[in-house]
Amino acid sequence: MTQAHGMFTVWLQVPPEREEELNAWYDLEHISQLVALPGIVSARRYIVDDAKPTYLAWYDTVDENVEPGPDFQRAVASPTPWSQRIRTFYGDHRERMNFRLVRDVGSAPAQDTPWLYLVQTDIPGNVVAEYNEWYDQEHLPRLVTVPGVARARRYVATAGSPQYLTAYELLDKDAFESPAGLQARKTPWTEKMRSLFQNTRRRMCRLISPSAAAA
Repeated sequence: MTQAHGMFTVWLQVPPEREEELNAWYDLEHISQLVALPGIVSARRYIVDDAKPTYLAWYDTVDENVEPGPDFQRAVASPTPWSQRIRTFYGDHRERMNFRLVRDVGSAPAQDTPWLYLVQTDIPGNVVAEYNEWYDQEHLPRLVTVPGVARARRYVATAGSPQYLTAYELLDKDAFESPAGLQARKTPWTEKMRSLFQNTRRRMCRLISPSAAAA
């Protein structure tokens, strides 16, 4: 599989009575349509039980130029009849963001992990350099040693806010609450940097559709 150096996310919320059709549309039409586009490596889907928007579609891409590129934008501009119908369900309850990969720590699991923990945040401009140094030199290397944590990837958004996203692929939903997880997060540098987070979002996402790629 082509190594992915980019990614974009799509968060959606639909009324409960439309969820069955939303999932059918993704599984039977939309995912296969998108992974057939040049530059999209794979796609998988998650659900968040305790936050909105509820549904997350995660698309790994060869780089950050795929989402704004002509092939993807053509698909957006010329929706299928079913896609056009689904758009009436979510309306304005959708968020799409595009990212560039800046750090990948750990090993890609042979199968998608059942959980994906996301941390998104903004950081004051005067501490960005230290924020990146902390994440790359201390925080991610410590967290991927915690039992139940398979991999961690860090991204920067090409536009929009929150600007930074870190994704942890988890075998154990409670890995970071274990004694080893709490110890890995307990450092003076971590305490300092987390106090500077702004506009922060934290989401525990459960896998509902494993990775699909173009045939």
